[in-house]
Amino acid sequence: MNYLDLKVPPVRDERLKPCCAYGGTLCDLVEGQKRGCLTSNGRAFAQATGCQLSLAMGMVGSIPEAIAIFHGPVGCGSTNLGFAGLVKEFQLQRGNTDSIGQVWFSTNLSESDVVNGSEDKLAAVIKEADRRFRPQAIFIAKTCVPAIIGDDIDLVVDKVKDQVSAKLIPLHCEGFRSRFPATAYDIVYHGILRNLMEDEENLPEPVLENAAADIAYEERKKRTVNLLNVGSMGRVDELELIRLLGALELEANILPCYTPPGRFVKAKDAALSVSICSTHDDYFVEHLKELYGVPFVLNTIPIGTDNTRRWLLEIADFFNIREKAERFIAIEEAEVFKALEPYRKLFKGKRVFVSTGEIRAGAQAEMLERDLGMEVVGIRSHHYDQFGEYVFEHFKGRNDVTINVAASQPYEQVNLLARLKPDLFLGHVGSNVWAGKQGIPVLPIFGPVQSYMGYKGVFEVAYRLKRLVRNPAFFTTLGKTTTLPYKKSWYDKDPYAYIKQTETSEAA
Repeated sequence: MNYLDLKVPPVRDERLKPCCAYGGTLCDLVEGQKRGCLTSNGRAFAQATGCQLSLAMGMVGSIPEAIAIFHGPVGCGSTNLGFAGLVKEFQLQRGNTDSIGQVWFSTNLSESDVVNGSEDKLAAVIKEADRRFRPQAIFIAKTCVPAIIGDDIDLVVDKVKDQVSAKLIPLHCEGFRSRFPATAYDIVYHGILRNLMEDEENLPEPVLENAAADIAYEERKKRTVNLLNVGSMGRVDELELIRLLGALELEANILPCYTPPGRFVKAKDAALSVSICSTHDDYFVEHLKELYGVPFVLNTIPIGTDNTRRWLLEIADFFNIREKAERFIAIEEAEVFKALEPYRKLFKGKRVFVSTGEIRAGAQAEMLERDLGMEVVGIRSHHYDQFGEYVFEHFKGRNDVTINVAASQPYEQVNLLARLKPDLFLGHVGSNVWAGKQGIPVLPIFGPVQSYMGYKGVFEVAYRLKRLVRNPAFFTTLGKTTTLPYKKSWYDKDPYAYIKQTETSEAA
């Protein structure tokens, strides 16, 4: 894999051939993907969809000492309004006290700009952003409108790059390019790999007083791993994963979120890249390996005891310290299993539905069954691709688990929940409100100050679920007093009525 000679990375529709529309059993989904029979799925009707721009800017917005420019109508930047304060707080949690916070500009295209072109306007905004803030990097996000009228942001960057001090990083984020919003992660990593992996001028050089110090520095690099974080991950989860790696005497170089532009080049020096989400990181780690020889761990996410064990052992095997890892894991698991005993009694027989991204959905569902003793009756994944085979291993051969592959299709979700009637719902932003209005107690799949990963995460999720089970009054009242915008005829209809599944049925 090396797409860096291209200005624009390939969309996931072509590169990974994932599935964005499916309804049925998990067993049939896994087998259908293996046979390549899921990629042509679509919908005759879609209620809503996601946008690459939002995901890309969420990732870019976390990077300190960087500015984003939305090249498009001013409304395209509105999604960032709700994150400004949160990003500032997250920067402070990570010690970035000098961060300028989340700053973005918009070229605010008018009707006249659409008719006459807006490349000169973009050039002026780039120079103004650089003059005002002197950031290390400026990310220029191309939205749908300039893509339609043919604006060339790469040409603009070439013209003005010598007139500004910041690194300029063009990002082709137009939402209509892909049915899979997760392509946004590839777009941002593409820009980072092309523009930030060679510049070391902002990095302080290590002070090496003698040959012994030089040797120590090199040995330290041999035990450093790139720990790749994600936006749906708070500092508390980072600290838990740092603790787990520290128990193996490994150091973490954390990126990409909340990492200054000048630090990305350090990823080349690590002994290993460790991902917690293949959906987020496969483009980056594959290129790091091919270009700089940095191997990677990609197929596991440390949520739940089983997946945390797999994650740690895969890392340990690379460094040839498996016995050390097994001793540490045994101690940690004994402690957490003892703490979970009273919770398992409370959760026995509870039916639960999980709705989130593919990787997290599989791991979270496994944790709920294996660690907490619940019964997973349904899973909703934003998309499904080859990496799902690993995270859904626990459910192999299971025909009793319903799965819906859908992003931003609440009409399918409310129908499913009305049929399955779960006792609890664990979901991502955008799906939780619908479940809550149906009277189902909801635990968000992500919270900025809460733990979800590692051994600490297992216990804290259990503790928060205990509170929901014991006191569901808020959601019970919400369900009784809220009316959803769907007619009874829709609830009587097949929830997958609008999904085109001809080839999937043949595969099953």
